[in-house]
Amino acid sequence: MDRPQLAVVHSIPGRLRVRLPPHARTEAIQESVARLPGVTQCRWTPRTRSLLALYRPDEVGASVLVDSIAAQADVESAPAVTSAPEPSRNGGSPVAGAVVEAVAGVNQRVRRATRGRITLGILIPLALTLWAIRDATRGPMRPLPWSTALWYAHGLFRDYNLPSGD
Repeated sequence: MDRPQLAVVHSIPGRLRVRLPPHARTEAIQESVARLPGVTQCRWTPRTRSLLALYRPDEVGASVLVDSIAAQADVESAPAVTSAPEPSRNGGSPVAGAVVEAVAGVNQRVRRATRGRITLGILIPLALTLWAIRDATRGPMRPLPWSTALWYAHGLFRDYNLPSGD
């Protein structure tokens, strides 16, 4: 029988959050991880079964921490730990890279839930179109309805922060 696997919720240099499966060993997990070299702070949240570790990336890597946490919790390690989001293709901010990474995860879940029929590339423009139609049918148009502002924001973000073809 396969051991349960921990999940990396997010990983950016200096900050790692993992979620442990229900049958993981969690007694004293916070204290033992806090003692690892390079870890500056650690917090276990039983309600969400997540462990947040703040660390010095120049002393220890996220994958080393994940492997250590998995060994101490007696679970399988996550398949791969990706570090900080890459900046956008035009040298944009890491925040934009983090948004792209988060939205990509949501897109995978939407695609899985709809068996590949719908993606966020279809769902978001469709929702914005329906919202714009609703605003247009409500009566006199305002100077800049929220739906128009969202269209602009969506288009600008897509054009300047997503690789072509996404």
